[in-house]
Amino acid sequence: MTQRSRRADARSAAEWFAVMRGPDADAERAAFETWRALPANAEAYARLDATWDESLFLANSRTGRDRDLMRVRRKMPPAALLAAGIALLTLLSAGLMTAQMGWLGSAGTQTPAATTIAAVDGVRTLTLADGSKVTLDRDAALSDLSSPRERRFTLLRGRARFDVAHDPARSFIVDAGAGSVIAHGTLFDVGFEDGAVRVVLLKGSVEVRDRQAAKSSPHGSRLLAPGEELVMRVGIMGVPSRTDASRLAWTEPMIGFDEVPLAEAVAAFNRGGGQAVRIERGGDGAKRVSGAFRRDDPKSFADALGASFGMTVETTADGSLLLREGKSDVR
Repeated sequence: MTQRSRRADARSAAEWFAVMRGPDADAERAAFETWRALPANAEAYARLDATWDESLFLANSRTGRDRDLMRVRRKMPPAALLAAGIALLTLLSAGLMTAQMGWLGSAGTQTPAATTIAAVDGVRTLTLADGSKVTLDRDAALSDLSSPRERRFTLLRGRARFDVAHDPARSFIVDAGAGSVIAHGTLFDVGFEDGAVRVVLLKGSVEVRDRQAAKSSPHGSRLLAPGEELVMRVGIMGVPSRTDASRLAWTEPMIGFDEVPLAEAVAAFNRGGGQAVRIERGGDGAKRVSGAFRRDDPKSFADALGASFGMTVETTADGSLLLREGKSDVR
């Protein structure tokens, strides 16, 4: 790419950067995605976006929130807009640098120590320092890396529900696997499942990003609407789809089934973590499960299935409960 074409790409990126953060963003989104589909344009836009992301703490201050790039765009020609956009990003980067070097005081100059929050025996709900609430499923664990600049958490295992308190000055981010969820005063679930990360939005809005691809690919992020879910694997960003209502009830102490295939019922129960229930290969057949069971009592769940379907329940070397075909031997 020549120096001249790089300048052209940067100029277009600066204009789009202003447009997508202004009141015309929704109306212009289709044209923007078409423009960003070109790798060179995506790369140019990502460079500006990266600088902006690194400077969120200043952009969320009163000075940053008072910036209306679209108001500038309407009054200035493209060349002047480019200079203004780059100047603003330079200012934000300079603010980030001075904060990291300690020129703005001690707050935020050190990486915060991580605090681990875990739920062992059952579902646990707690209130965070900012007023947000987090509910951890059985055997789930969460690392709190929040700082004065942002509220940031890493899901280590299991599943969690976040009820986010509104705070425009501090973004709320949950990292899980290769993805990140950026919330905006909302209620959502994040959980590990079969080697993937599932995000379910109950209300509000969230953006799901692939941390490895978001800066170089136009398809590295997705927005979810209430009632939608998204499954993400390493290098693969899923498409938002309507969620199953049964996925929303995991915070309740009981789990219920109505003529659900045995394999599906066991898989749903196991999502709560803890002692796993397994079925001997070929042992599920056409069996269907109905009834309500305590989520924190895998042994009673396995015993009930064994008694219902004439299966034995054995504790294996790894501690899981194995259902085998044969005469029930509930112990």
